[in-house]
Amino acid sequence: MASRIIEKHPSELANLGGRNLIESLRQSGGRAIAAEILPFKPPLIEGINNGALAASSGADIIHLNHYDTKKPFIAGFSSTQQGIDTWKKMGVSIVPTHEVEGPIFKFLSNLGLGVTIRDLSVSIGRTVGVGLEVNFDDADAPKGRLATPESVRCAFEQGAAYIALVGTPAHSPEVLARNIQILRSALGSEPVFIAGRMPWGGSRFGCPDFLYSQEIEGLISAGADIIMLPTPGTMPGATMEVITEAVETAHHLGALAEVTIGTSQESADEDTVRRLALDGKLTGADLYQIGDGGYGGMAMPENILAFSIAIKGKPHTYRRIATFA
Repeated sequence: MASRIIEKHPSELANLGGRNLIESLRQSGGRAIAAEILPFKPPLIEGINNGALAASSGADIIHLNHYDTKKPFIAGFSSTQQGIDTWKKMGVSIVPTHEVEGPIFKFLSNLGLGVTIRDLSVSIGRTVGVGLEVNFDDADAPKGRLATPESVRCAFEQGAAYIALVGTPAHSPEVLARNIQILRSALGSEPVFIAGRMPWGGSRFGCPDFLYSQEIEGLISAGADIIMLPTPGTMPGATMEVITEAVETAHHLGALAEVTIGTSQESADEDTVRRLALDGKLTGADLYQIGDGGYGGMAMPENILAFSIAIKGKPHTYRRIATFA
């Protein structure tokens, strides 16, 4: 039987996925925290990768944005030989010698070339998910970042707990739903798929398409387990009433709902972050994600901490901080 994600031991979090992840989120009563990081950004704190820093601020889940399944790397780790060889084939050869100045040598040695999702999750004892790019005719993202069955299967093999597809104004509701349908058909019923739109994903000022129940119904029908929505107050038209209605629609259809901050407001003052967290919780969502807009590929640690305490209180936050792999 699945236990609440906010109480799981790091060894359990590192291996959490599939239907167990869904049930664990469902049982947590709207208190699960995800923090987004950019894996190609150097660590904010020397010697500590940004995933670990976000985890030490209260995050249960680390969400990787711009992760490439064909050319994986996560800055803040020592590069693997396989990673070095992979990038060398593309003309990027970074193998510093001891003649390089000490601090620079350390920086170049810790680019994390070849480091995978599983390496991160096991290292920090957290559930790690990945956002991939919607696949459509004009998509120009690298193949390893496109949501094709091949790259998604690779992401799961590399340790991803879920795959998230984020719609933008370039994607119609039908394209986004079709992506989910293809992936669900190819990978079966066990994998977890998140789909929706982050705060910048609306196509019309004040009346973003992603808020309509018809698109939510289409995504769930296609196979989405969790619907992604903007937190109230993060974009024009994202009112408490509209987002709450969208969350209720997702729940009524048997899916979970996630509200997100992704408009760089995650870099605002702590009081603003707390307000957004509490407004998000009032919608009845199951999962809360704070974005990567900060000084270096993640929200400031103090904002993740404020976000976490507002959502789940100090005991659950400090327990999560105190339990590492």
